[in-house]
Amino acid sequence: MDELPMFVNRLLTGDDGQIGPPGYDAADAFLSWLRQNGQHHARRVTFIVLGSVSLLPILRRAGLSAKANIYNPFMLLPWDEETARQCLRELAATYQVRLGPAVRTEMCRRLRCHVPHHVQLFFEKLHTHLVTQKRQEANREDVTYVYERLMLGSHGQPDLDHYETRLRLVLGIRGYRMALDLLTEAAIQSELSHEAIRRYGLAPGPSEISEEVSIEDILQVLEHDGYLERREDRYRFVSGLLEDWWRSRHGRWHVPILKREV
Repeated sequence: MDELPMFVNRLLTGDDGQIGPPGYDAADAFLSWLRQNGQHHARRVTFIVLGSVSLLPILRRAGLSAKANIYNPFMLLPWDEETARQCLRELAATYQVRLGPAVRTEMCRRLRCHVPHHVQLFFEKLHTHLVTQKRQEANREDVTYVYERLMLGSHGQPDLDHYETRLRLVLGIRGYRMALDLLTEAAIQSELSHEAIRRYGLAPGPSEISEEVSIEDILQVLEHDGYLERREDRYRFVSGLLEDWWRSRHGRWHVPILKREV
């Protein structure tokens, strides 16, 4: 069942992104039916649930976490750098272009997190650039041009817009606005520090964004769905591509919270 989390989220929320009784009842009934069938037919049927967002944060927000206890989570992790470089080498050979070791390493450095789709997208745009230039060998200057102009510019936005869209769907309008601030802060400052978190109202006690979504919930979603990773008391972007894109898209008018006048 592909994109089950998005289906459940649509059941739960109204047009304003908030959870109401009709949506809650519908999601509860559907998940209960699915859970019952999963338990009853466990020896004969295996349910495989897929999604571009995670199911658990959505259910946790609605108070329905128990409905997911029949599933064993399996995270499809990004490639390691060596696998990404080998993929780029094989793609180059298939399309009869030359990407030297330094070029492949630079591509991986820019991405930082080697999501297979992002690796292939980077190659696709670099290959198209070489075709337009009537060349067969790429250099590091080509990598810089393609990354900054084609990956981060308006041509690259449709491939990354879904990262922003899915936050609106999962968190609702109010939660999305706070997530936008937190992610832009992390992109501008290269990290979301403990002091910045405190200023945003995350410590020492809970600060409510709405009845269903607290700021703590938002950080949990951002970490759980792979936007940010936690290192001790601070957070940073997992993906270099997403960090650079977010900074390019939202950072122009954002003032870091520690530089704002009180």
